[in-house]
Amino acid sequence: MARTDKLTKLVAVFDQFHEAIVRLDDPTAKRLVENWVGIRHHYVEPSGVPRSALAAGMEQGLRETPMLLQSMHSQTRKCAVKALAAATSAHYPDFLDKDAKRLAKIVARGSIHGESEYYLVRHHVDLLEGEASQNEELRLLYALVGKHEA
Repeated sequence: MARTDKLTKLVAVFDQFHEAIVRLDDPTAKRLVENWVGIRHHYVEPSGVPRSALAAGMEQGLRETPMLLQSMHSQTRKCAVKALAAATSAHYPDFLDKDAKRLAKIVARGSIHGESEYYLVRHHVDLLEGEASQNEELRLLYALVGKHEA
């Protein structure tokens, strides 16, 4: 079986994510979908740019997507966050594994260093909120966020 390259995985993640959020009644979701429709062809039919460079840029975009979702109303954001997690899990689980390791280091250290770590923790909070079985982890993450924001 052929191994799927990173760019193909990332395009699949963004395709599934945008298919899910197109139904959300939210201006941020609408902008994200419109943007993806406008740029997708650059990633599917790259011309002159190495696939590895495109994949690196898309991976950074995937890492920054939770920041873009922060402007959504909380219920809408929860749907978008779950759609992003489902798409990433389905097509690029290695990315989630890396983030889980980063999150574990932040928790072990007991503090958030920098904006990217803040958004990683905040995104994880968004994923766990409302799930009673996650109350203990949520308390810990809320404390990290609170300490960072103070």
